Amino acid sequence: MSIEARNGFLNGRLENSEAKEASLDPTFYFSPSGPLAQAAHFEYRPQQKQMAEAIYKSLEKKKHLIVEAPTGTGKSLAYLLAALCYCQKNAQRGVISTHTLNLQDQLLHKDIPLLKKIFPKEFSVVLLKGRQNYICPKRLEKVLKHATDLFPSFEMTEILRIYDWSLRTQTGDIEELHPQPSFHLWSQICSEPGICHPRNCATNPRCFYHLFREQSAHSDLTIVNHALYFSLLGRTTDPQLQKEEGLPFGENFVIFDEAHTIEKIASNQLGFSTSKFRLQNLLFRLFNPITHKGLLLFLKDSNLIPMVHKAYEEVGSLFKSIAETLVKLSLQEHRILEPIPIPNALPETLNTIVEKLSCAVANFPDKEIKEEITNCIEKITLENNIIINFFEMRIPDHVYWLELEEPNPESNVQLLATPLDVGPLLQSFLYEKELSVIMTSATIKVANSFSFFQNRVGLFSQTLSLESPFDYGRQMKILIPKDMPDPSSSSYEAALAVWIEKLVKQTAGSALVLFTNRKTLASMVEALSSKFAELGFPLYVQDGKTSRHKLLKLFKEAKHSILFGMDSFWQGIDVPGDALKNVIITKLPFSSPDHPQVQAKCEKLEKRGLNAFVHYSLPEAVLKFRQGIGRLIRSKEDKGIVAILDSRILSKSYGKIFLNSIPNTPIEIIE
Repeated sequence: MSIEARNGFLNGRLENSEAKEASLDPTFYFSPSGPLAQAAHFEYRPQQKQMAEAIYKSLEKKKHLIVEAPTGTGKSLAYLLAALCYCQKNAQRGVISTHTLNLQDQLLHKDIPLLKKIFPKEFSVVLLKGRQNYICPKRLEKVLKHATDLFPSFEMTEILRIYDWSLRTQTGDIEELHPQPSFHLWSQICSEPGICHPRNCATNPRCFYHLFREQSAHSDLTIVNHALYFSLLGRTTDPQLQKEEGLPFGENFVIFDEAHTIEKIASNQLGFSTSKFRLQNLLFRLFNPITHKGLLLFLKDSNLIPMVHKAYEEVGSLFKSIAETLVKLSLQEHRILEPIPIPNALPETLNTIVEKLSCAVANFPDKEIKEEITNCIEKITLENNIIINFFEMRIPDHVYWLELEEPNPESNVQLLATPLDVGPLLQSFLYEKELSVIMTSATIKVANSFSFFQNRVGLFSQTLSLESPFDYGRQMKILIPKDMPDPSSSSYEAALAVWIEKLVKQTAGSALVLFTNRKTLASMVEALSSKFAELGFPLYVQDGKTSRHKLLKLFKEAKHSILFGMDSFWQGIDVPGDALKNVIITKLPFSSPDHPQVQAKCEKLEKRGLNAFVHYSLPEAVLKFRQGIGRLIRSKEDKGIVAILDSRILSKSYGKIFLNSIPNTPIEIIE
């Protein structure tokens, strides 16, 4: 590119044809003298340029691509610029899908504002969440109008608080509300299909779901999360539902970042489930036997209230009997291997309610209340079908199991079923369509191969593996205790507490301790919290009481702090600088072999004559292990240690596979 064209480009003048062409070439942005070079803290990385070029070519050719882009590559800017150049050149629109809120925040508040400054053409990006995240002003007005029949007096203060917020909010997103309202209340005022629909909400500027849906229809890029994308993916065979939901699946491409999570999320979202709390909340909308409020008060049908009360008791009885059995067996998950009879008449009762409600509401004059009751009828029908499909195991090639939230008989119980193999579904719903699928993550390969990931997600496309820009030999050291007891040993937890304390003192806090077992985490909190308090090291614990986002914020802000985290802290968190100098891995992250999904996947491999440990359990654990280690070094300035407190990494033959997955860095055996 000539100096004249380049200067015109940087000054926003695109009269020169050479400058116009360059503005839609993503590789130009990443050159040492390109537009990004003008931005603060820009660092030329050939890997970033290589990734942007590969993605752009795949989009141009309508091909699929899998990219492993190590931390520090700058992959988000690479795929954003490749996508924007392609959209602008070809008048196309695309979807960016992420797993974590952290990454969405980075895209929306860091990367995209930067690109707005240096991209010479106007472009638009919109974040779209699942519709239940948004307030529906029409439903809120309805609740205010009929509040005395729908809610007890003590909830009126909360409703008025939400109404006041609804007048000021610029997003309508429940995430803005602190504290957040109860699920029972929110479910009656959030956006719902069939109630909050284009005919009567699309013209309301305060209905943010339809506002963002409309913006999405005209934006270059729509950002969603994996859960939303896959929850709606299977429904795109229904054109009316696709139109109602409004997610642009029919577009030209989708880019999945944090793609290592896709198999699990797609499997959960393409399956089906129900729960005690969900069913009870649905019945409460009709009539709450505790508060004596609900939609049935409008129908004046004395026979319906006892029927709903009967269904409520049958829900409680059914799920309590399941919970008591699981508690007695000391189980939180239990796999269903063959159809079982439903132990009470709940499906018949729900059917009767649907029939009687449908008759009662047919000629009901109040359109607003009729919409709400009709919505309840549709939901009860759906939930009843799920119950029958679950207990009769009607959907083939699925894993069925019961799950208890907490180990007590009053806890919530879920009925869950997920596809045994999600790959063929994704091939049918996604890969065989007329669009490009790009998948990227810092951790995709196992033993230097993409094959495990490709087999799990069913995508056998071109691949690209990029080199890390970090000098791990200088920035990171691995520490492994020599005589650590085996995790199955009775002396393991005592030794674990000793080593965690010693290692945390070594870096004066600034430590992330990763656990695979909640019981072990609780034991370490009990053993070490007072010691850390004496040292002046704040301890933050993922105990379910504080959100992951808030825990991470507290950890970053406090000096010498320590964070004990479970599954979600092994991935998707970014703590550069002195706040994190020490990552402690308490145990190699193998999935529980007793979990129903793991059991079923292993059985399928064994039937094919394959070793399930070698072909599933081990590679899955290696990927998660790589994610955990990847929490430490987030920039070229970061330095620190990773301690592995699981003796199996030295004593077992498979330990070498874990060690070989670590970047080239010094490993020290300590005593």
